[in-house]
Amino acid sequence: MACQQYITETKLFYANSQTDTNCNSVIFINSGSVNVSVDNVLLAPNQTLAIDGNRDEMLVKVYEFNFAAGSNPQLTVVFKRYI
Repeated sequence: MACQQYITETKLFYANSQTDTNCNSVIFINSGSVNVSVDNVLLAPNQTLAIDGNRDEMLVKVYEFNFAAGSNPQLTVVFKRYI
């Protein structure tokens, strides 16, 4: 069985926004100090939301996220893409 190669890409967001995925899996990490809502899923600081795909699947979706009021909003998003 051949080994499948992939890359990861990490993006940081500091304000309300959105991101497309076009990847096999994505992890949203609330790395700030305020709550953030990712497509209506509430993440407290240090919580994560992981969405994994099966082999040969691609997630094609735009996720919106909104931060609660406060200081130090930060969302880390890690994408896994097969090459």
